[in-house]
Amino acid sequence: MTLRRLKLALLFVSVFIIGLCVFAPAAMMGYALERITGGTLSLARTTGSLWQGSGVALLRQDTRYQTLGSYRWNLKFPGTTLQVQTGESRPMNLHYTPFTRRIDIDNLHLALPVSAIELAAPQLGPYQLQGMLEVTADRLALNATGMDGQVTVDWTRAASALSAIRPLGDYRIVLKGRGEGLDGQLSTLSGKLLLTATGSFDKANGMLINGTAQAAPGEAAEQLHELLHHLGPEISPGVFKLALMPQPAGAH
Repeated sequence: MTLRRLKLALLFVSVFIIGLCVFAPAAMMGYALERITGGTLSLARTTGSLWQGSGVALLRQDTRYQTLGSYRWNLKFPGTTLQVQTGESRPMNLHYTPFTRRIDIDNLHLALPVSAIELAAPQLGPYQLQGMLEVTADRLALNATGMDGQVTVDWTRAASALSAIRPLGDYRIVLKGRGEGLDGQLSTLSGKLLLTATGSFDKANGMLINGTAQAAPGEAAEQLHELLHHLGPEISPGVFKLALMPQPAGAH
Protein backbone atom coordinates (compact mmCIF):
# COMPACT_ATOMS: atom_id res chain seq x y z
CA MET A 1 0.00 0.00 0.00
CA THR A 2 1.37 3.37 -0.97
CA LEU A 3 1.78 6.16 1.57
CA ARG A 4 -1.01 8.13 -0.12
CA ARG A 5 -3.43 5.23 0.12
CA LEU A 6 -2.46 4.64 3.75
CA LYS A 7 -3.21 8.27 4.58
CA LEU A 8 -6.58 8.06 2.79
CA ALA A 9 -7.42 4.85 4.68
CA LEU A 10 -6.52 6.43 8.02
CA LEU A 11 -8.56 9.52 7.13
CA PHE A 12 -11.57 7.37 6.22
CA VAL A 13 -11.30 5.39 9.47
CA SER A 14 -10.96 8.59 11.48
CA VAL A 15 -14.01 10.17 9.83
CA PHE A 16 -15.97 6.95 10.33
CA ILE A 17 -15.11 6.77 14.07
CA ILE A 18 -15.90 10.46 14.57
CA GLY A 19 -19.21 9.95 12.77
CA LEU A 20 -20.07 7.03 15.03
CA CYS A 21 -19.30 9.12 18.10
CA VAL A 22 -21.21 12.19 16.95
CA PHE A 23 -24.28 10.32 15.76
CA ALA A 24 -24.21 7.53 18.35
CA PRO A 25 -27.83 6.61 19.19
CA ALA A 26 -29.33 7.02 22.65
CA ALA A 27 -29.51 3.21 22.90
CA MET A 28 -25.76 3.24 23.59
CA MET A 29 -26.46 5.00 26.91
CA GLY A 30 -28.75 2.10 27.82
CA TYR A 31 -26.07 -0.40 26.82
CA ALA A 32 -23.48 1.39 28.96
CA LEU A 33 -25.85 1.59 31.95
CA GLU A 34 -26.62 -2.12 31.68
CA ARG A 35 -22.93 -3.04 31.54
CA ILE A 36 -21.97 -0.79 34.47
CA THR A 37 -24.76 -2.12 36.74
CA GLY A 38 -24.43 -5.75 35.74
CA GLY A 39 -27.88 -5.76 34.16
CA THR A 40 -29.66 -4.32 37.21
CA LEU A 41 -30.52 -1.07 35.40
CA SER A 42 -31.34 -0.51 31.75
CA LEU A 43 -33.14 1.93 29.45
CA ALA A 44 -36.15 1.42 27.19
CA ARG A 45 -37.86 3.59 24.58
CA THR A 46 -34.70 5.65 24.08
CA THR A 47 -34.74 8.65 21.74
CA GLY A 48 -32.11 11.16 20.67
CA SER A 49 -28.39 10.51 20.81
CA LEU A 50 -25.77 9.31 23.26
CA TRP A 51 -24.96 12.97 23.98
CA GLN A 52 -28.49 14.31 24.40
CA GLY A 53 -31.39 11.90 24.71
CA SER A 54 -34.12 10.43 26.84
CA GLY A 55 -35.45 7.05 27.91
CA VAL A 56 -37.40 5.08 30.48
CA ALA A 57 -35.25 3.63 33.28
CA LEU A 58 -35.93 0.00 34.23
CA LEU A 59 -34.92 -1.89 37.37
CA ARG A 60 -34.49 -5.64 36.94
CA GLN A 61 -35.45 -7.95 39.80
CA ASP A 62 -34.93 -11.58 38.80
CA THR A 63 -37.06 -11.89 35.66
CA ARG A 64 -39.26 -8.87 36.41
CA TYR A 65 -38.72 -5.25 35.39
CA GLN A 66 -39.87 -2.22 37.38
CA THR A 67 -40.29 1.16 35.69
CA LEU A 68 -38.39 3.95 37.43
CA GLY A 69 -39.69 6.82 35.34
CA SER A 70 -38.60 8.80 32.28
CA TYR A 71 -35.26 10.61 32.26
CA ARG A 72 -33.49 13.09 29.99
CA TRP A 73 -29.72 13.42 29.84
CA ASN A 74 -27.02 15.67 28.45
CA LEU A 75 -23.47 14.30 28.25
CA LYS A 76 -20.69 16.89 28.08
CA PHE A 77 -16.94 16.81 27.48
CA PRO A 78 -14.28 17.54 28.64
CA GLY A 79 -14.45 16.21 32.17
CA THR A 80 -17.25 13.77 31.34
CA THR A 81 -20.18 15.50 33.04
CA LEU A 82 -23.61 13.91 32.72
CA GLN A 83 -26.74 15.94 33.48
CA VAL A 84 -29.82 13.82 34.23
CA GLN A 85 -33.32 15.21 34.70
CA THR A 86 -36.75 13.74 35.37
CA GLY A 87 -39.91 15.83 35.02
CA GLU A 88 -39.38 19.47 35.95
CA SER A 89 -36.95 18.76 38.79
CA ARG A 90 -33.54 20.39 38.97
CA PRO A 91 -31.05 18.25 36.98
CA MET A 92 -28.65 15.91 38.69
CA ASN A 93 -24.99 16.40 37.77
CA LEU A 94 -22.77 13.33 37.56
CA HIS A 95 -19.07 14.04 37.08
CA TYR A 96 -16.74 11.15 36.25
CA THR A 97 -13.02 11.54 36.96
CA PRO A 98 -10.99 9.46 34.49
CA PHE A 99 -8.58 6.82 35.84
CA THR A 100 -9.90 7.15 39.43
CA ARG A 101 -13.22 5.32 38.85
CA ARG A 102 -14.87 8.03 40.96
CA ILE A 103 -18.26 9.59 40.29
CA ASP A 104 -19.36 12.78 42.07
CA ILE A 105 -23.11 13.44 42.13
CA ASP A 106 -24.71 16.80 42.90
CA ASN A 107 -28.44 17.14 43.62
CA LEU A 108 -29.28 13.44 43.67
CA HIS A 109 -33.04 12.93 43.38
CA LEU A 110 -34.54 9.53 42.55
CA ALA A 111 -37.97 7.93 42.97
CA LEU A 112 -37.81 4.14 43.40
CA PRO A 113 -40.25 1.39 44.36
CA VAL A 114 -39.56 0.08 47.85
CA SER A 115 -39.13 -3.39 46.34
CA ALA A 116 -35.70 -2.16 45.21
CA ILE A 117 -34.53 -2.68 48.81
CA GLU A 118 -34.79 -6.43 48.23
CA LEU A 119 -31.73 -6.21 45.98
CA ALA A 120 -29.66 -5.38 49.08
CA ALA A 121 -31.71 -7.41 51.59
CA PRO A 122 -33.46 -10.47 50.09
CA GLN A 123 -34.59 -11.35 53.65
CA LEU A 124 -37.27 -8.65 53.30
CA GLY A 125 -38.93 -10.45 50.41
CA PRO A 126 -41.58 -12.28 52.50
CA TYR A 127 -42.91 -8.95 53.82
CA GLN A 128 -43.82 -7.85 50.27
CA LEU A 129 -43.17 -4.23 51.13
CA GLN A 130 -45.02 -1.54 49.18
CA GLY A 131 -44.74 2.21 48.74
CA MET A 132 -42.22 4.55 47.15
CA LEU A 133 -38.74 5.66 48.09
CA GLU A 134 -37.66 9.26 47.45
CA VAL A 135 -33.87 9.38 47.51
CA THR A 136 -32.13 12.74 47.88
CA ALA A 137 -28.61 14.00 48.54
CA ASP A 138 -26.89 17.35 48.05
CA ARG A 139 -23.53 15.81 47.23
CA LEU A 140 -22.35 12.23 46.95
CA ALA A 141 -19.13 10.48 45.91
CA LEU A 142 -19.06 6.93 44.56
CA ASN A 143 -15.98 4.86 43.78
CA ALA A 144 -14.98 1.24 43.36
CA THR A 145 -15.04 0.60 47.13
CA GLY A 146 -18.22 2.36 48.20
CA MET A 147 -19.84 5.70 48.95
CA ASP A 148 -18.96 8.89 50.83
CA GLY A 149 -21.70 11.34 51.76
CA GLN A 150 -25.17 11.42 53.29
CA VAL A 151 -28.37 10.24 51.60
CA THR A 152 -31.93 10.79 52.85
CA VAL A 153 -34.53 8.19 51.86
CA ASP A 154 -38.20 8.97 52.54
CA TRP A 155 -40.45 5.90 52.40
CA THR A 156 -43.95 7.22 51.73
CA ARG A 157 -47.29 5.40 51.98
CA ALA A 158 -45.55 2.33 53.35
CA ALA A 159 -47.46 -0.95 53.36
CA SER A 160 -46.95 -4.69 53.64
CA ALA A 161 -48.84 -7.71 52.34
CA LEU A 162 -48.92 -8.93 55.97
CA SER A 163 -51.26 -6.10 57.03
CA ALA A 164 -54.56 -4.81 55.67
CA ILE A 165 -53.75 -1.30 56.91
CA ARG A 166 -52.98 1.05 54.00
CA PRO A 167 -50.79 2.94 54.57
CA LEU A 168 -48.84 1.93 57.68
CA GLY A 169 -47.05 5.25 57.77
CA ASP A 170 -44.27 7.43 56.37
CA TYR A 171 -40.66 6.82 57.36
CA ARG A 172 -37.22 8.35 56.91
CA ILE A 173 -33.92 6.54 56.51
CA VAL A 174 -30.70 8.55 56.75
CA LEU A 175 -27.67 6.79 55.26
CA LYS A 176 -24.08 7.88 55.88
CA GLY A 177 -21.35 6.48 53.67
CA ARG A 178 -18.12 5.34 55.28
CA GLY A 179 -16.14 4.19 52.28
CA GLU A 180 -16.77 0.46 51.99
CA GLY A 181 -20.01 0.49 54.00
CA LEU A 182 -23.08 2.41 55.10
CA ASP A 183 -24.54 3.34 58.49
CA GLY A 184 -28.24 4.07 58.66
CA GLN A 185 -30.93 5.36 60.99
CA LEU A 186 -34.65 4.71 60.59
CA SER A 187 -37.30 6.97 62.13
CA THR A 188 -41.07 7.40 61.84
CA LEU A 189 -42.48 10.57 60.33
CA SER A 190 -46.16 9.64 60.81
CA GLY A 191 -48.49 6.64 60.83
CA LYS A 192 -49.99 3.79 62.85
CA LEU A 193 -46.83 1.67 62.91
CA LEU A 194 -43.96 3.29 64.81
CA LEU A 195 -40.51 2.14 63.74
CA THR A 196 -37.10 3.14 65.01
CA ALA A 197 -33.80 1.43 64.23
CA THR A 198 -30.15 1.72 63.41
CA GLY A 199 -28.40 -0.37 60.79
CA SER A 200 -25.41 -0.93 58.57
CA PHE A 201 -24.60 -2.39 55.18
CA ASP A 202 -21.41 -3.70 53.58
CA LYS A 203 -20.53 -6.34 51.03
CA ALA A 204 -19.19 -8.77 53.63
CA ASN A 205 -22.17 -8.77 56.01
CA GLY A 206 -25.04 -7.49 53.89
CA MET A 207 -27.74 -5.47 55.65
CA LEU A 208 -28.01 -5.46 59.47
CA ILE A 209 -30.89 -3.76 61.31
CA ASN A 210 -31.55 -3.48 65.03
CA GLY A 211 -34.50 -1.55 66.47
CA THR A 212 -38.07 -1.67 67.72
CA ALA A 213 -41.61 -1.63 66.31
CA GLN A 214 -44.84 -0.75 68.07
CA ALA A 215 -48.34 0.47 67.33
CA ALA A 216 -49.32 4.08 67.77
CA PRO A 217 -51.63 4.71 70.74
CA GLY A 218 -55.27 3.82 70.07
CA GLU A 219 -56.94 1.15 68.00
CA ALA A 220 -53.80 0.54 65.90
CA ALA A 221 -52.51 -1.97 68.48
CA GLU A 222 -55.25 -4.47 67.65
CA GLN A 223 -55.05 -3.86 63.90
CA LEU A 224 -51.29 -4.40 63.86
CA HIS A 225 -51.19 -7.36 66.25
CA GLU A 226 -50.39 -9.98 63.57
CA LEU A 227 -47.84 -7.86 61.71
CA LEU A 228 -45.96 -6.97 64.90
CA HIS A 229 -45.63 -10.64 65.83
CA HIS A 230 -44.21 -11.33 62.36
CA LEU A 231 -41.60 -8.63 62.82
CA GLY A 232 -40.03 -10.08 65.95
CA PRO A 233 -40.43 -11.09 69.60
CA GLU A 234 -42.16 -8.85 72.15
CA ILE A 235 -39.41 -7.44 74.37
CA SER A 236 -41.74 -5.33 76.56
CA PRO A 237 -45.51 -4.79 76.60
CA GLY A 238 -46.48 -3.62 73.11
CA VAL A 239 -42.87 -3.20 71.95
CA PHE A 240 -41.42 -5.70 69.49
CA LYS A 241 -37.84 -6.27 68.44
CA LEU A 242 -37.07 -5.23 64.88
CA ALA A 243 -33.98 -7.02 63.58
CA LEU A 244 -32.51 -8.14 60.30
CA MET A 245 -29.51 -10.45 60.22
CA PRO A 246 -27.31 -11.45 57.25
CA GLN A 247 -28.77 -14.06 54.96
CA PRO A 248 -26.73 -17.30 55.11
CA ALA A 249 -24.58 -17.96 52.04
CA GLY A 250 -26.49 -19.91 49.43
CA ALA A 251 -29.88 -19.18 51.02
CA HIS A 252 -32.77 -18.01 48.87
